[in-house]
Amino acid sequence: MELDRLTDPVVRGVVEAMVEGDRDAFLSAFAPGAELTDDGQPQSLATWAEREIFRTHGRLDVDRQEGGGRHLTGTFHSDQWDMPTFWHFQLTDGRISRLDVGAL
Repeated sequence: MELDRLTDPVVRGVVEAMVEGDRDAFLSAFAPGAELTDDGQPQSLATWAEREIFRTHGRLDVDRQEGGGRHLTGTFHSDQWDMPTFWHFQLTDGRISRLDVGAL
C-alpha cells in the first residue's frame, strides 16, 4: 500500500520515518512515557526502535489498515526479519501513547 493512502496522519508519519531512517521523526510521534509491547512483552521504546528498526534498516510494507488507520498489518522487513506483522497504535492528544506489535 502506498504511504499516502494511510489515513491516520500520525501513523503515516511513523511509517514514513521508518522508511526514511529518521529516528527523530519516529520518536517525536510518541507521547512521553509511551508504552510498547512486542509479541505481548513490554519493551523500552527507544531501545526497541534502535534494535529493530534503525540499526537493522527496518520498514513496514502495509497490506491493510483498519480502525481508522490505527491498526496495520503487513510485512516487516529488516536485515534481521522478514515476517508478517501487526502494528496497533493508540493515540492520546495527537501522539502515540501505546504501540503493540507482533508476528501474525
